[in-house]
Amino acid sequence: MFKIVIREGREMALTEMAVRNAKARENGGNYSLSDGDGLMLLVKKSGAKSWVLRYWLDGKEKRAGLGPYPLIGLADARKLKNAFKHELAMGVNPQEKKRAEREEAARVEAIKAMTFARVAEEWYQQQAGAWSASHCTDVRHKLRVYILPRLGECPVREISTQAVLSLLQAIEQRTPESAYKSKLIVGQVLRFAIARGDAEIDVTMNLKGALKPRRVRHFGALTAPKDVADLMTRIASYNGSPIVRAALWFSLYTFQRPGEIRKAEWKEMDFGATLWRISETRMKNRRAHIVPLARQVIDILKALEPLSGDSRFVFPAITSKSTPMSENTVRVALRSMGYTNEQMTAHGFRTTASTNLNEQGWNSDLIELSLAHVEGNSVRAAYNRAERLPERREMMQAWADWLDGLRGFSSRAEAVPCASEKQESF
Repeated sequence: MFKIVIREGREMALTEMAVRNAKARENGGNYSLSDGDGLMLLVKKSGAKSWVLRYWLDGKEKRAGLGPYPLIGLADARKLKNAFKHELAMGVNPQEKKRAEREEAARVEAIKAMTFARVAEEWYQQQAGAWSASHCTDVRHKLRVYILPRLGECPVREISTQAVLSLLQAIEQRTPESAYKSKLIVGQVLRFAIARGDAEIDVTMNLKGALKPRRVRHFGALTAPKDVADLMTRIASYNGSPIVRAALWFSLYTFQRPGEIRKAEWKEMDFGATLWRISETRMKNRRAHIVPLARQVIDILKALEPLSGDSRFVFPAITSKSTPMSENTVRVALRSMGYTNEQMTAHGFRTTASTNLNEQGWNSDLIELSLAHVEGNSVRAAYNRAERLPERREMMQAWADWLDGLRGFSSRAEAVPCASEKQESF
């Protein structure tokens, strides 16, 4: 408990007239008139007057402003003095109390200003550099169309479980998959806010099981060897664009992501080292990737050079060599070959390879590396990229040879059209 003293002087109490008539001194200095009991009228050189209470706290002189005159008259100033003294007697320092109230008011205003929309924008700007263009577009769309109209103006610290659940249920009525993705985005924004001290809890953690079970989408893929052999027969018989036909072969032999294949550039192909070097800017996981190229793939590329070698892209669009092949081109080709979306997709080539390579007993780490799946341990990932290329090269060649063996190719010339073949029959 602090010790409070309001020193009573021998000064005579002020009168209303004395207060009203108090003027600035000719010498221009500030002075004060005492009302006794620590209450003083401070007269400044400008002529402005205000009330000040002089008191001692733990042996140290303190002063508290009680307000300006004439807004606060003499009688009101005395009441304020008595109220101040009462709070001191109760163990409350009115000045500290007022300061705490100001700080609390500022804190509340800061909370109101730190809206979900503001935090979401800062989170997006921090994360977007590591995302693909398509993912950036998707996140922006979910925020703009679904999330921000409902949560944008809410202080991020005050986002409630019920508010998020109501949002997600509304989205779920329209597009269940968007509800699931929106929940992920809201959770990531809230965890970003927690890390910065702008929020205390990720309420999406309370929503496990609150939405309808998500229907897991599986990419159609052919995995049985006899079905893979039939796929190769259909590719060989495909009578559409020769560049599309080459893209189908390339997808089967390299089993990289469809987007990485259709945007492949000639400058990425190292014929001397028989490697395809994909920069981190083109990879889904934003990590540079190296693909060993089997002899069959080199033959495909050499056969393609007369057709697309003057383009930046290995597989340019049918309508313009200045742009890459459309994301729907391979899908349409597969449909024309008689496959439904449930049977085979552009992404399905990856499943075809992964399933059969695992069944053939290849090391699962090699398979995952070849699929460019992210390695959680950064040290191990660096080791794998640097040291396992010879093993991966062996596996990729074995995969290509196994595929050729399914159809009984006696030579690569049977599997890959020669450069002199007309485009229509590539």
